[in-house]
Amino acid sequence: MRFMGRVIAGNWRHVWRGMLALLVCASVAPAKERKQVAIELLLALDSSASMNAAEFELQLGGLAAAFRDPAVHAAIKNLEPLGVAIGVTQWGGPGESRIVVPFTHIRSAREAKAFGYRVSLGSRTFYAASTAITEAIHSGVAVLDANEFIGQRRTIDISGDGRDNGGGNLEEARELALATGITINGLAIESDEEGLAAYYQENVITGADAFVVSAKDFADYARAIREKLIRELRPLGS
Repeated sequence: MRFMGRVIAGNWRHVWRGMLALLVCASVAPAKERKQVAIELLLALDSSASMNAAEFELQLGGLAAAFRDPAVHAAIKNLEPLGVAIGVTQWGGPGESRIVVPFTHIRSAREAKAFGYRVSLGSRTFYAASTAITEAIHSGVAVLDANEFIGQRRTIDISGDGRDNGGGNLEEARELALATGITINGLAIESDEEGLAAYYQENVITGADAFVVSAKDFADYARAIREKLIRELRPLGS
C-alpha cells in the first residue's frame, strides 16, 4: 500500500507540473494582443470573518487614500509612457474571490485620484469563516492572465490579517504564480496575530524582489499600503 501511495503521489506531481506548463503557455500566447503597460498590479484585499466591519472600512479607506497621495502620483509619473494597470479583488474562503474594481490604465495623478474614488465606493463582498490565501493567489493569477493588459512586471499584492487556514496547498499556489512570471508581495496587518509578517515572508511572498510590509493595526494600514505602492511602482530595472 505504501508503494501504491508513492506511485499515486508521483503521478500527481507529474500532473501538476504538466498543468504549470500549460498555464505558462496559455499566459504567453495572447500577450501580443494585449495592451502593454510597465506594471500590471492586482491588489487583493482580505474579506474574511477575522476582519470586522470597521476594520474592513479602514482597509478600503486606506487604499483609496493612497491613490490621492502625491508620492504615489510621482511614482506613476515615473512609469511614463506606458503607465500601470491596476485592479482590485476581495477574497475570503475557498472559492470566494471577486474582482471589485476592474483593471484600469493609470498614467497620471488625475487618473490615480479617479481610481481611488472608485475604490472608496466599494462594499464588502464576503464574510468568509476561513482565510484562504491560496484562493487569493489562484484567482489572482487567473485575473492577471485574463485582463486586457500585459505588464513588463506583474505583481499580486495580498493584504490580510491572518494565516492561511482554507485547506488549500499554499506552496503549489506560489509555484503557479512563479511559473507564470508573477511576483507576490504581502501586507501583513498584525492587529490580532503576532508574527504574521514573518509568516508572510516564509509562506506567502515569492518572486524576484518580493517583500512584506507590516501594519501594526488597521489604523496603520493607510501608511503601510502607501509605502507598499511606492515600492511596487518603482521604474522597471530599478
